[in-house]
Amino acid sequence: MAVIGVGGFGRWTLQALRASPAVRVVGVSDRDLAVAEQAVRGTDIPHYGDNRSLLAETRPAAVYLAVPPMAAPDLVELCAQRGVHLWKEMPLGRNLDEALALVRLMDKAKLKFAVGTQRRFAVGYRRAWDLRRRLGPVFLGRAHYLFNWGSKLDWRGGRASAGGGALLELGYHPIDLLTWLLGLPEEVYGHNVRERRAETAGEAGGAPVPIYDTDDSAAAILQYRGGCMASVVTTRRSGPVSEELTLHSLNGSLTANSESCLLRDPDGTVLDQANDDGGPLGTFVRQAEAFARAVSGGEKLYECSARENLLTQAAIEAIYLSGRTCQPESPNRLLHTAGLSEEDCLSLRPVGQDLDIDEPAARQAAPGEPPE
Repeated sequence: MAVIGVGGFGRWTLQALRASPAVRVVGVSDRDLAVAEQAVRGTDIPHYGDNRSLLAETRPAAVYLAVPPMAAPDLVELCAQRGVHLWKEMPLGRNLDEALALVRLMDKAKLKFAVGTQRRFAVGYRRAWDLRRRLGPVFLGRAHYLFNWGSKLDWRGGRASAGGGALLELGYHPIDLLTWLLGLPEEVYGHNVRERRAETAGEAGGAPVPIYDTDDSAAAILQYRGGCMASVVTTRRSGPVSEELTLHSLNGSLTANSESCLLRDPDGTVLDQANDDGGPLGTFVRQAEAFARAVSGGEKLYECSARENLLTQAAIEAIYLSGRTCQPESPNRLLHTAGLSEEDCLSLRPVGQDLDIDEPAARQAAPGEPPE
């Protein structure tokens, strides 16, 4: 594998790839050559400031892509042209149309295309997947992700460059987890806001703050078949960093974050729990190895495919649309307009989702029950 973009998540993933015996890193590139050099200092991994040179000279089987959203389409096309499998940092696209175009581009080239929804590989959320059947039908879900980016948003501040703000970037993870655990919501209702910021901010040393048009905070209600509903709240304007997901049923509740998971009975007594002391690196390693197995083994079905991520992208697009129309919107209708169904998007999803154990064949879920 090669890594394009090593200034942020790319650096984390580079560490994960180097820690995995299933992968050999053949090169890295970054638009800032000094950043690329620093990322591989002390190793024999070549670094580049030009992506085309990286692909031409190292000829990777696959690429991990961690660049701002506006830079991704050209690089996805380049990988498709060169026959390189791709693992892209989320979001899949700046909007549903772009996401669908990228998926079709890689499908046409018959290449694997995954998205970095690494929460699915975190110990806490993975245990929630294992335990979800013990809950029975879920009637309520709650998820949040809070983070403070401060005033320096750079490309994140522009809709043209980022596609969206807190909802698309931070909210992508909890919405993806809810979609993974509960399925695609029938309807969503949401609202997002952009906080007022002074043109000259003291926290920025008096320098002008660039004009931006992406959301700082968002809230949404997701309605599922059978009466189950879930809430999602996200902001990039408040710390400390906090994320959590909880599912409620008549049999109890399931609360998870990246590091831990608790299954409780209706009175709150803990029935099962899991904790992870390994930190986030292990999560990245597990996703890296899952993608490497899919590529090297030629597996047709694999986790976190870009095609499956179209469900998450459709849910987010419907929430943004609801904020403009002030009424509930249907993610499924957006998919239908694009010529897709939920079943189409799930066509590459494995029957067994667990990392180390196989699950029984999927059965039809009862209304409000998490799908298998």
